[in-house]
Amino acid sequence: MKESTKKKLLGKKFYAVYRRMRFLSYKRKVLKQRAKIRRSEEKNALKPKRKKSDNSQISFGYRFYRIVRILRFLYKKQKQNRRIAKEKKREKKLQEKIELEEVRERMRLVREAEREANKKQKSKTKLEKKAFKKKKRSVRRYIFRRRLRKLGYEIRHFNKDSIKRIFKWLVAFAENKDKRNNFFIISTNSLAMFLLSYFTIYIISQLIIVWVAKSFDYRTILFYYKVYYSIDSGDWTADSVKILYSMAPLTGLLFGIVFITIYSTFKNENGILKLFFLWGFIHGMIMFFGGLLLGTLMNKDFGWVIAYLYYRDTGKMIFSLLSIFALVAIGRGVSKSFLISGNSYFNFVDKSNRKLLLFSQVLIPAIIGSVILALLKIPNDLYFGTMDQALFEGLKLSTVILVLVPVIFTFASFEAIYFDEEPRKIRLAWKFFAASIIIVLLWRFGLANGIYFG
Repeated sequence: MKESTKKKLLGKKFYAVYRRMRFLSYKRKVLKQRAKIRRSEEKNALKPKRKKSDNSQISFGYRFYRIVRILRFLYKKQKQNRRIAKEKKREKKLQEKIELEEVRERMRLVREAEREANKKQKSKTKLEKKAFKKKKRSVRRYIFRRRLRKLGYEIRHFNKDSIKRIFKWLVAFAENKDKRNNFFIISTNSLAMFLLSYFTIYIISQLIIVWVAKSFDYRTILFYYKVYYSIDSGDWTADSVKILYSMAPLTGLLFGIVFITIYSTFKNENGILKLFFLWGFIHGMIMFFGGLLLGTLMNKDFGWVIAYLYYRDTGKMIFSLLSIFALVAIGRGVSKSFLISGNSYFNFVDKSNRKLLLFSQVLIPAIIGSVILALLKIPNDLYFGTMDQALFEGLKLSTVILVLVPVIFTFASFEAIYFDEEPRKIRLAWKFFAASIIIVLLWRFGLANGIYFG
């Protein structure tokens, strides 16, 4: 074996020991050879000299033995140190593992304690809410019984004073000139925005219907109350029915989403133009969900689309329930938006002006505007339209009640809102009011005889 290979196998320390032992072995052999030569040359040498050589050999072997013992001791010492170091390292890892387990156990106990505390708090809160609701129901029943007894007492003792008491709030409102003027101005502005937003969406939807009908080669007549299709009944196809009668509701849904997005962006502004987008959102939702509700119930207009999709009575009932739920949820959602829209006229909205804002900004414009729009749906020529269709359109507009009812019940539940201290004046928006009147008159009398397309 080569010396380089031995050096690699034994390492530096053991290779040095190995070389030393080789050297000592070689030296011993040399000494033996020299002793033989000396003995052969000196046959008659003296014994002490031989003893001396023996002593030298014994002393050399003893020294080699001592070196081997020392090396062996050092090796055992190093091995023992390594074993002790490994045991210390193992004990340290075990200690760290025990400490980590203890920390995890403490964290688990803390989490369980927090979970238990949260559970107790939730149960306590649930019980408190339940007790509050129970108390609230009892108070409502008490108020209802009290008002019922008061109503019975008023009926039994009805006289001239009773009439005065009933209309006391109306007399006080009529005598308060500022409040009366503010009421009419706010109602007029809101009504103008109500009509403008409706006609914006309705006119665009009617023009889209005329344009789409032209792609089917259908001749149409645009009246102020409907789009009349001047075709034979056999020219209708399933695709044309589904597309044409779904265009107006889908347009209303799309514009409603766009309008509420714009309103959310500018709701903190002081102008009244943002009310245009808020009413536009409500009109768009009524065109879709109101049309879906009345269409499935009366099998007209948007209901024909549902019929051509081959939904049975169960599916139609589900669509009707979803429409009612959606309109009520929309009313609940826009309640605070109407409250915030009061920043166009007031620096704050609280109990002193909340009822005025509810009636003037929401209820009166919605009721009067719906009546005006329902009257515009009455055809002037029963050849192109029927009273059933007018009744259907009027009922579809009346679904605004489903939006107004949650607004009425939730309007008073909000806390007082303070906007800013910038002075405001309640003024009539003549431009919007005049524009709404002009559009209504032009739409009614300009399309009385219809516009022919195709």
